[in-house]
Amino acid sequence: MALLPEIHVNFGQLAFERIYQLFLPFVPGSTLVSGLIITHPAYAHTIAVTLELGRYSRFAVLLCIVYIVGLLLYGFSIFITGNCTILLGFIIGKKWPPRRQNLVPSQSTIFRRVASEFLGNSLTPTPTQLPAPAFTGNDVEWQDFYNVLQDYVLRGIAVAPNEALLFFYYLEATGWSLLYLYFRSPLRGHWSVVVLSISVIFLGATFPIGSNYFYWKNDRLTPWDFIARLINEIRSRGGTPNSTKT
Repeated sequence: MALLPEIHVNFGQLAFERIYQLFLPFVPGSTLVSGLIITHPAYAHTIAVTLELGRYSRFAVLLCIVYIVGLLLYGFSIFITGNCTILLGFIIGKKWPPRRQNLVPSQSTIFRRVASEFLGNSLTPTPTQLPAPAFTGNDVEWQDFYNVLQDYVLRGIAVAPNEALLFFYYLEATGWSLLYLYFRSPLRGHWSVVVLSISVIFLGATFPIGSNYFYWKNDRLTPWDFIARLINEIRSRGGTPNSTKT
């Protein structure tokens, strides 16, 4: 199961639509740092005087602190959401084992012919003796191969878009910064702040967790698209036809 999708900033192909990724840490970082400065101005002034920083030096140090704080909050969000996803996956898998409703597509004669060609004789499930009861061992194997081969043809394609995951993780990080300000600043008396922060955290965590839950319960491809991709895999590898079992 793809519990923890890969999250990274792509520097290899720096394009306009990816430049925003470099500035995302400023959103949660500036929320937390500016909130602390506004609520505790004396501490900020004391630190600046102690370090004997000039006007431009203060601004540069402030930007660095904001960026580092934003990255830390981003990492904290990934840690919390990732562990919650693993925990939910364990609970769901133990109490309500996810089963994709793809038994009928996996019984398709076309799929089994194409999959047998791809798998070869050594991996193709052995035919059951007729008459056989519904959902026999052969059907179980074919359904497992249906799921496994879907992941194979979609290898390298994340469960959720990386750009969307980045956005929602930083949105969650902003919610954590607001929640911290609620408990560690005079904002504690404003209940609207905790409601807003919890709402933002929930919204930010819902997308990564929901993406994995959708992956556990549903196929990512329609049967026709899946078979077409599998045929393309067979042709692209240039293999000779195998003797298949039906």
